[in-house]
Amino acid sequence: MSNRLKVLRKEKGLTQADLAKVLNTNQSQYGKYENGKTNLSIENAKILAEYFGVSIPYLLGLDDNPVLKDPGAPKEIIKDFYKVLTKGTSIENKITKWTPFGEDLAILLAELNQSEALSDYIDFLASKKDFNPILVKAIKQFIADENQGLIPFLINKSSAEDSPYHYVWEAWVESPEYKRRQEKKKSKK
Repeated sequence: MSNRLKVLRKEKGLTQADLAKVLNTNQSQYGKYENGKTNLSIENAKILAEYFGVSIPYLLGLDDNPVLKDPGAPKEIIKDFYKVLTKGTSIENKITKWTPFGEDLAILLAELNQSEALSDYIDFLASKKDFNPILVKAIKQFIADENQGLIPFLINKSSAEDSPYHYVWEAWVESPEYKRRQEKKKSKK
């Protein structure tokens, strides 16, 4: 997975040193972020996403849309209603601004995509058992999937009481982030 730091930096006509100052680090460290040799911390990802005016999933290369969608916006409600009428689903398979702990999820998925540890562990397990190699390949492909559509879908669906991930939703509605978003939503009305 590649992040979009270099593209965004060049679009703004900035140097690595300029962005290193934004993060209060040195140019060498920033270069490692840009080249994917070192992963951004959650805080640095938030700082850069805000600086460039893009979402964290976009910054990290997890989403092609630079702005997080608001599933509660009138345009999105109409699109979702159409999906339901046409037997589609209205639950997003991407991180939106209402995905529980969406920023953390974006960082975690980026970390998983850049780590070989899970893939190596699956190989280790497969070497100890007689697992079907096609299944092993499929599982490794799922873990390496840069879009990670299923995981955001499951987290977005966690508000349903019958969801096995409902505990995520329960924690989300108690979080300061959720409360801030609700206040912001109420103030727009």
